[in-house]
Amino acid sequence: MSAPARYATPRDPRFRTYGGKVATLGAAMGLPLMPWQRQVADVALEVDDAGVYRYGLVVITVQRRAGKTSLLRPVFAHRALTVPRARLWVTAQQRQDAADTWTDTADTIEESPLGPLVRRRSANGQEKLSFPGGGTLRPFNAGSRRAMHGKDSDLVLIDEAFAFSEEEGDVILQAIVPTMATRPGAQLWIVSTAGTAASTWLREYVRQGRAGTNVKACYFEWSIPEDTEDLTDLDVYAAHHPAIGHTIRPDALADAAGRMKPHEFARAYGNFWVSSDEWAIAPSLWNGARTLAPLVDGASVAFAAEVAADRSGGVIAACGHLDDGRQAVEIVQTGDGIGWMAPRLRELSERHRPAAVVIDPSSPAGPVHRALSDHMAARGRWLPLAPFGTDELVDAHGEFLDALTTGTLAHRSSSVLDAAVRVTGARTVREQVVWSRVCGEDGASPAALFAAMLAHHGVLHPVPSAKPELTVG
Repeated sequence: MSAPARYATPRDPRFRTYGGKVATLGAAMGLPLMPWQRQVADVALEVDDAGVYRYGLVVITVQRRAGKTSLLRPVFAHRALTVPRARLWVTAQQRQDAADTWTDTADTIEESPLGPLVRRRSANGQEKLSFPGGGTLRPFNAGSRRAMHGKDSDLVLIDEAFAFSEEEGDVILQAIVPTMATRPGAQLWIVSTAGTAASTWLREYVRQGRAGTNVKACYFEWSIPEDTEDLTDLDVYAAHHPAIGHTIRPDALADAAGRMKPHEFARAYGNFWVSSDEWAIAPSLWNGARTLAPLVDGASVAFAAEVAADRSGGVIAACGHLDDGRQAVEIVQTGDGIGWMAPRLRELSERHRPAAVVIDPSSPAGPVHRALSDHMAARGRWLPLAPFGTDELVDAHGEFLDALTTGTLAHRSSSVLDAAVRVTGARTVREQVVWSRVCGEDGASPAALFAAMLAHHGVLHPVPSAKPELTVG
């Protein structure tokens, strides 16, 4: 037995399937199918009365270490052996990732009883595994519109599709779809773990799959529930991971949890979307962190400022502590323009003696940062203005999500924060996904969420006290 799918296209017994043939082939290759893999194969490989595959699109979203690509190896082999001159392709977020997946598949086939029947070319850029009957398996570059120009395809695997934005996904489809036009029964398999706020292409397939709105596609998902209250409870992960008890041990989850950031562990081993299709943070995660409790007076606090991308207004946020020991963020003030922000931050600093005042000097709030710096230089009055750059931005983003995921951070319920979460997009900085400052289509700004994130960073990284000579005056 294995964990049941949370969403799955049902098997239609009216149609025969090649699932059993693939399972037999997998066992001969040393890859016996786990129950979840057999379930997918039985449905995805249903054929109509003419022997044509019923589903042109197969979408599988499942946790890491579940055996996503090991399922595809016997599927590839079966297609190559049963379709004359089959054209099989694999791609991923980078060409090297696709080449690695191809290499693993080629190794498995060569080491199986099929080994004597295949021929392999491994030259970089010319990788090809050839089968009897003229079938071939090759990797291709997902980023090139011309990667498949003039080619045919019977089966294409897109691995770890979470890595693609909507625009990048469209480029891939423009390369793939025309190659299937003259191949009856051609299939596209999209396989992935849950993504991030930047995974807009995969997210749409997940939305359609859960709703069952695409009758030409079959969809399968194994994941922890969206309303999971404790995202650190490993028993929840074990109960929903389909390879537990088959190819991985429960204690492997604890090992992974100890080595990964909490929000990344939830995504990888829970197949949990920390972001959603409408919010930068999954509604279950965000709503679970709401509080109406006030910040504790006298406890350590940090302030932060952020300005809308068009500099039409700004936000000041604070991060402090609750009576229950959690940290909490709240919106202190919003306003039009930015001239009010530096004086207000000076006033707050004099009253509350914050651990840090955090402003990104390279952001639209740069003028506020300069005004405070100039004030310190001119008046000799010190403020705990935190150093902040790209490294700190990446860290602050991960720290904020980790704290929400582990339940150590709350947010004082605010319509301003909720609106910011709804419009916040994503971008990539140094190969890390972080939130974007770009306003939403309706002009709404994510500034409040950024201010809250920066304030939280300030509490975690207090600014050391000033040297005596800087406090004179």
